[in-house]
Amino acid sequence: MELKAKFLNVFRLWVRRPGADKLLAWLENETDFFTAPASTKYHGNFEGGLLAHSLNVHNRLREITIFALTDNTALGRRRLTEDEEATVAVLALLHDVCKVNIYHKETVRRRVVENGNVRWEDAESYTIKDTLPLGHGEKSLYIIQKHMNLSDDEALAIRWHMGAYDQAARGGSYALTDAMAATPWVWRLQEADMCATWVDEREG
Repeated sequence: MELKAKFLNVFRLWVRRPGADKLLAWLENETDFFTAPASTKYHGNFEGGLLAHSLNVHNRLREITIFALTDNTALGRRRLTEDEEATVAVLALLHDVCKVNIYHKETVRRRVVENGNVRWEDAESYTIKDTLPLGHGEKSLYIIQKHMNLSDDEALAIRWHMGAYDQAARGGSYALTDAMAATPWVWRLQEADMCATWVDEREG
């Protein structure tokens, strides 16, 4: 509940554009966003993992953005404008909404080796059943924009937040390079996502 309260506080403080209240109501009442894992077996593969990951990305994205925008001759750190805070919140908190309602618990048989002896036991695991397989960043864009509008920079960042792991990029598309050239929010969100996944959540 503490993480959910933090999410709601950040969302309501900075995401105030038309439709934001409807998007939040949908997340709370029609999805498992606040209890879903972030993956089946990698980072955040536990109940509430998606929520924790979104908040970790928010912390990282704020720091990355402040650092990037602060003049290196300045005495202090630059403060983000309200519009910048709003973009940070939108990108971080919503980049993975494509993951809602797709993870389902199931019981699987697991091989366990103890002192050279092998035994099998029942274990709870997650499986993916995606009824709207639009792609990763593409699906997040579709879901968000059913409720509220995004700026072009925000749309590009969310669409390409998987970076080199994106299926289109792995298939040879040059659109990721063009997107990164178009707005720094693309690489900022990628960096925040990677830091949250490979640093914060590995240590946690």
